[in-house]
Parts: sequence; structure tokens; C-alpha cells
Amino acid sequence: MARYAFGPVVRRATGPVLAVLALLAALATGAPASAAADPASAAAPASATALTQAFAAARHLPSSAIGGVRAGSLHEGTAAGADWALASFEPSAAGKLGFAAGFADGAATGVFRQTGGVWHLVRTGPYGCGAGLPARLKQAWGLADPASCSASASTGHAAAQQALSAKPAGGTSIAQTVARVALQQVGVATAPAETSFSGVDCNPFSTMVAGFSSNADGCGYDQHFKVEDQNEEWCADFNKWVWQQAGVTADMDTLNAAASSFYAWGQDQGETLAPSQGTPQVGDSIAFFGPGTVSAAAYADHVGVVTSVNADGTVNMVNGDFLGSDGITVEYNTNLDLSTWPAREWGAGEQWVIITPPASAQPPVPHAALAGPHTAATGQSATFHAAASEPGGSVSQYYWTFGDGRSANSTAGATVSHVYHETGTYTATVTVTSSRGTIRTLTWDVAVSGASSAAAGVPSNAVWYATAPVDEYLFTHSGSGLAADQWDGASWLQVPVPGTPDASGPVTALSYPDPAASDAMTPHAYYRATDGALAQTYLGASGWVTQKLPGQPAAGSAITAAYTGGQPAVFYANAGGHPAETAAGTSGWTATTLPGTAVRPASLTLAATAGGPVLAATTTGGALQVTAASGAHWSSATLPVHPAGSSLAALTTAAGQPRVAFTSPSGGLATATRANGNRWTVASLPGRATPGSPLAATSYLIPGPAVPGTPPASSVLPGSEPPGSLPEGTIGDTTGPEVFYLSAGHPAMDYSATTGGWQTATLPGTASGLAGADAYLLPGLPSQLFFPASGGGLQADSTGSSADPSGAWSNASLPAAPATMADRVVLYAATAADAATAQAAASAAGLPAGQVTQSFATAWADTLSGSYLVIAVGAAATGALDYNQCGWANPSTAVGGSTPFYIVAGPLATLPGADAYESGTASAAAQTQARTTDLAFYALHGSLPSGVTSPPAAAGPVRACSGSPS
Repeated sequence: MARYAFGPVVRRATGPVLAVLALLAALATGAPASAAADPASAAAPASATALTQAFAAARHLPSSAIGGVRAGSLHEGTAAGADWALASFEPSAAGKLGFAAGFADGAATGVFRQTGGVWHLVRTGPYGCGAGLPARLKQAWGLADPASCSASASTGHAAAQQALSAKPAGGTSIAQTVARVALQQVGVATAPAETSFSGVDCNPFSTMVAGFSSNADGCGYDQHFKVEDQNEEWCADFNKWVWQQAGVTADMDTLNAAASSFYAWGQDQGETLAPSQGTPQVGDSIAFFGPGTVSAAAYADHVGVVTSVNADGTVNMVNGDFLGSDGITVEYNTNLDLSTWPAREWGAGEQWVIITPPASAQPPVPHAALAGPHTAATGQSATFHAAASEPGGSVSQYYWTFGDGRSANSTAGATVSHVYHETGTYTATVTVTSSRGTIRTLTWDVAVSGASSAAAGVPSNAVWYATAPVDEYLFTHSGSGLAADQWDGASWLQVPVPGTPDASGPVTALSYPDPAASDAMTPHAYYRATDGALAQTYLGASGWVTQKLPGQPAAGSAITAAYTGGQPAVFYANAGGHPAETAAGTSGWTATTLPGTAVRPASLTLAATAGGPVLAATTTGGALQVTAASGAHWSSATLPVHPAGSSLAALTTAAGQPRVAFTSPSGGLATATRANGNRWTVASLPGRATPGSPLAATSYLIPGPAVPGTPPASSVLPGSEPPGSLPEGTIGDTTGPEVFYLSAGHPAMDYSATTGGWQTATLPGTASGLAGADAYLLPGLPSQLFFPASGGGLQADSTGSSADPSGAWSNASLPAAPATMADRVVLYAATAADAATAQAAASAAGLPAGQVTQSFATAWADTLSGSYLVIAVGAAATGALDYNQCGWANPSTAVGGSTPFYIVAGPLATLPGADAYESGTASAAAQTQARTTDLAFYALHGSLPSGVTSPPAAAGPVRACSGSPS
């Protein structure tokens, strides 16, 4: 019997492991439920569509993930001079499959306000709370305002402690233990704190049960459980964890982040599961379903734990992932009447089902132990090993998550190697599944260090179910100030940012989980300012911020930085030429001179290791000096190596050791690599650099082989793709080094090939210098080399995939000036005929021809970023952006049948925001060129063409496969 989950649990033959985060996008559109409008406001049927689009946009959900508005939930009215709406949404289904846990626990309901004729999501939360609505409308619409809406974490914690003290001391049954464990968690909150389900929903329970997401981006660290929180709606994760702590082991591989998985567990145990019938008992879990058929294949709104039954028949419950007055917490709710409370919480017709934990002795869980590194560095291959056995049975599977959105599955994968692509703290997990259906999940924290590079890469949060694409920020000089070249996975834009770097000084970039931005990955630039002071510019929660730091880098000094030990530090040569550090601490930034002799300031480079940063520089006497951190102590040593010139480049090897590339006096390339202890070895490379050539270095990802095996229930989303249609997980990740230099006026590279040995390659373009190299260590993302262009600005050479530096490299020019609106308007066509129409419209509107694209991936990335106004031209293009019925490849790795995008009404002269695009497709095909011209002209000039009062009417998107992805 195979168990699939994420929403319902469905019995069918298992296939290879699916990529879970990407699969969350694969929710096919079902027929929308009828939207019953409030009779007093006589809402137009079009309101349901508009609200659905607003909900999808704000939650970054594919429109096709939403099955429609829940019957009877839609209300509209006017209060305080504004139009308001309330609606609850149902997830869509492909046949009997494909529900999203992201709708659970109140995340399915939205309060909306209309501004400028457009509906915007104000807040999410349980339907009965109507959070964010004016009081008059809540009263008029009969919202019951259940006590859970106003519950406070402190009051609930105190009440739960009192309930615990009243528990009989001798209660040792599984049911009594379930209640006791649940009560002990009351008050546990999300980190960061959230007052709406619209953002992240980070919690420790999803981590500890190896939830679907495996993604901790933007999440904080839970000091009590000693794990990094993960982003996932978590009522079922909480219940599963409570059951595990209470000793329930039978058939636990059925339970997952879907509340309906508890119904499936009860079915497997032969329990009678009658909707809204039965008498709850202490320790029971209660799953809540909307109107309609209740089954394991139905979506459930929530699951909670009964901790006591009162004399009047009401119950007291502990509910994970509940939104009270001061945020999302584990909540203690008392005196709940199941005949009325569910409807007040989630809406009319809500049903409940009792699932009773076992009373009998439970089979043993697998014996298991997990070992791995507690510190690692980006570029290092971190190896984890699980030792497991099952008394009276066998171990059938190891399911690994790493906290960064990647996972691995194997029937024999007791050992895995993983390369972390970003700095921060991650909790790796292994779930050992036995042949009996029992499981054990172990956690292991890893603190990942990293060094600065040419570009700061941060994961895009525009699609919450995906860890790609990645937004890049390459900081550069622009006139007398600072600018950021932004890459969204397809296109570059330049935007001015505050800061005044020294005209000739270098700028380095570092991304790390910044507490100032709720632990989200944040890009930072470090540089020597025009007044000689060290400075940083970073993207804060409210925009770009510039700050002076202590320290005075020497003129022309290289600037490098590292994130290690949970704090950033910046390194440079000071006025005396000595290596120096400006580090962040609990009391602010402090500057320190490091040991060692004076060095050539421009030669300073850095490699990040698990033990701390390792600086390398050429001394004024011409020798290679290494200054390394070991905890809070620094030591310096001079190696018997004499580099030619002043350029060095450093990286971290797959074994976690520093490697320094340099040019030898004979003109060849060489590297010095630290082995065990402080022993350094020198090796020659095959390439020969132009005398005086600058150097740059990075590592590229070499993913391990695909791993066969049946994934556990918690790793698969059903109904999204046929078995075998997506790649399996991988184990054995490692990295290879790349060293870049100039050769006869061209950029060139030496790299360690996957087949063994070093290879040399010449890259496209002509160059007189190098600005740096970078590789974001996720499968499919490129290595990049940046160098000055002869006409100003920068050029970039990029691989098609970071895993294959021997493949084709492409060359592109980065923008040399800040973007105008003309740079931000993109016409997307998916057929040759529509491309000709788009080109004609661009010419008529005054838009450069280069702003027309036929690439679906480019249109996807540009729409996703919110940095462009994308206009779809032709039925094939609008259908592709709204549905992707053809299943074309895209930067978010979402499969066919869904996208996160929606059409926004136009014309617009401003950016519509992430996931929104305009339709240039006219209802009369012959008028598509005119409509596209009108929209593009308005975007560039702020008015329609002379004599035009309104664009031709738009056609709606068609769910059909047509056109081409490129």
C-alpha cells in the first residue's frame, strides 16, 4: 500500500521521488465553487474572480491552485469610506487528488479592501474572526468572533499550565500523554512572529517531523527545540509530533502536513470515522472538513488535540498554528461546543471527525543515530551518516532534508553528501522508515559560513513553494555613486542605491540571514567610501540602507567579507598595510588589526571554512602570507611561495579547505591548498595568464547521481505529475574549482573536470580586467564571470549550468546606466506570427525592439520579479502565463497546468508588482496589435496614443497548449 500526501492520502502505485517544493505549484484548476454574495450588498459575480486573483497574488499562489470561493463565504460592503470583502477559498483538485496544505488553519480566508478599483488582500485568518474588517461589517455579516480570535499567548500558556497541574499524576496512557504533551507546547510561536497567514509560517514542528517544505529561508531559530524553523502551515505537523512524543508509532508513515492524513491513519486502524458524530475523549485528534464528502481524499481545514472533556460536553483543545490576538502560536481553546464552534471558526457546514490514538502497546520505532558536521562552508561537501535498524523488521528507506529546500530519498541511502549554497543555520533531518510503517526522525544543526563574491544571490520569495529562481545583486560604480545590477534569472536591470564608494575602489557582495530583515537572506555591499571610511549598503526591510562602519581601508585595498559564527565581518588592508577586520558583534561593529606583516593591499583575498575565515595576501616582500581564524584567535604564517603580481583568488574546496590561486614567476598558474593541519601543498595548473592578469575563483556544483526508492508520505504531493515524470533526489553532492584569468585579451579559465584533472577553456568576449566570479550552488544555476566592457559597464560570461563548466558559455552586456521605463516594458509572444505583431506594436509605441521576447522562461522570470511590466501578445502567450498547459520549463521549476501569475487591468504606467501582467491579446484577434500598441504606449508616455480613448477589449486566457517556449 503506497501512501501519498499533501492534502489527501491516496492509495496507488508509487513512483520515483518527486521534487516536493516544485510540485506545490502543480495544482490543476477545478470548477469554481458557487460564490454566494451577501444579499445586502448584491455582489456582482465578477467580484469572486477579482478576489480570487487578489488572493492568489498576495499569497503567491498559482491561480489554478484555487478551486473557487467557498459557498456562502463571500460578503461585500462599504464602511469607513471604503469597499470591503470577505471570502474563504477552497483548494482546487485534479480529479480526487492535489490539495494544498497551504490553505489550512485560517490561511484560506482573506479580508479585502478595494483601492482604485482594484481589490487587495488586507489580512488572512480564520473566517469567523474577520481580522482586519471594520466592526460594523463584522456585525452585519454575523461573524461570531470565536474566542480563539482574541486569545493571547500569555493567557493561554497560563491556562494550559493550570490544566496540566490538574491532570492526574497517574495518567500514563497514550491518550493522557498526548494531552499532556500538547498542553506543554501552548504558547510556542512562529519565528519571526506573524499576525497573518499571508507571509511565512515558520515553526519548529515542521522541522522536527521533516515536513514538506524543507525550506528555512526567512525563518528564525527555536532556542527551546534547538532547530531552525521551517515555513509550512503546521497544525498536522504539530499533531504528528505530539503523537510521536506520546509514543504512537503504528502506521506513522501515513501522517504528514495534511490534516486529512489523520483521517487516513484512522481508516488504516479500522476506526469508525463518522462526520460530526461521536463523543470526544482525552487525547483524541479532531479533523475539521468543509461541506461535502469527508474522506482521506478530501481537503481538511485543521486538526487539533482534545486535552479534556467538560461536564457539559464541551471540550478543551490545543490547536497548533492558530492566529490569536498577538500572533500565530500553539493555542489553548476551552469550552468548545463542537455543534457550533467549527462553523463559527471556518464557516457554515463545517464538519468534524474524531480520530483516536491507539491504546494498545506500540511496535518499536527504528533504532537510529545521525552524525555529521555541525559547521560547514558554502562550497564544502558536508557528509551525513545515519545508522539504523528495526527490531523484528528492516529499514526500508532514509528520507533526508537539509533545510534549504533540497531533499534526498533512498532505500539504501544511509550516507549523503550535501553542498549548502547559502550562509546561515540549517537543520538537516533524516527520517528512517521501517518495513512495519514505523518511523524515526532525527535532526542535526549545521552552521554554514560563506565568503563574499562578485554578486550576492538571494532566493526569490515570489513563489513560496520554490527555492529558485535566485535574485542576484552585483554592486558597481555608477557615476559618482553606487548601483546594483539586478538579475532575475533572465534579465539584468540597474538600479541606483545609496552609497558613495571610492571611485577606483572595489565593492564586494555578501548575502546572509540578517536579523534586521527577519532573518531573510539579505544582500550587502561593502566598500571604501569617498571619505576613506569603511561602509556598507544593504537591502533592509523598508529599502536600501547605507551605514558607515569603523575601520579605514587603505586606498586601493581589496575589500572582502565573510559570514561565520552567525555574524558578518569585513576584511581589508588598513592604512599601515596590515590585514584588518571590522566585525559585527552583540554590542555593534568593532575594528581590529590582525597579526602578520604588511601586505600589498590589492592582493587580499579570502576563503571561508568551517573553522573560520582564511585570508591570503602577498607581503611587501613578495611572499604569500596566510592569516587564519581559529575560534576567537588569529594566527599568521608566511609560505615559501612567491606569487607574481598582486592578484590572488581564493575559494573553499569540497573538503572544506582553503585554496589560493596565483600566478607563478614563470607566468603559469598555480594553487596553494591547505591539507590536514597547517600543511600547504602547491600544484601547477595548465593555463598561462597574461603577465599582470587579475584572477578570480569560485566553485561549481557537481550534483550526485539520482537515487531510486519510494519516497515517504511526507515527501510527495499527489495528483501533480505522473510517476516518473520528475527527477529523483540526489546524494553525493560535491564541488569543483574554477580559476579565471586573462589570456591574450580574452577571459579564460582553468577548472577541475568531473572526469579528473584540470582543463583549460577560453571564454567569449574581450576583457582588460576582471570584476569577479560567482556561482550559486543549486542545480541548474550558472557559474558567472564579470569583467569590464570596453564601452563602459560590465559584461558577464555564464554557463548554461553550473554543473558543466566545459559546456557552452554565453556572453551578455550588463546595463551601464539605471533602468528607465523603456527597459522595464517587455512584450512576450509565443508564436512567430505574434512576435511579428509584438515587434510592430513596439515600433509604433516607441519601445526598443530588444524588449520583445519569445522566451517563456524570460517572460516567467520578468513577471515573477515585479521589476517589469510584461504584456502578453496573442492567445498562446496569455494562455502560457496563466496556465502553462504545455508544461514548459520555467525558472521556478513549476510543472505544467499552473503558474503564479494573473492578469491586471490596464493600461498601466507603473509596475504592477510581482506575478501580475497585462494582456495585449484583444477579443478580436485583428485588434491585438492595436491593443498591445496602446498598452505599451501608455506605459512609456503615461497616456494613450492621440485619438485613442481606450484600448480594444481584451480576450481572456484560454486553457490550451499552443505556441512554443522559445
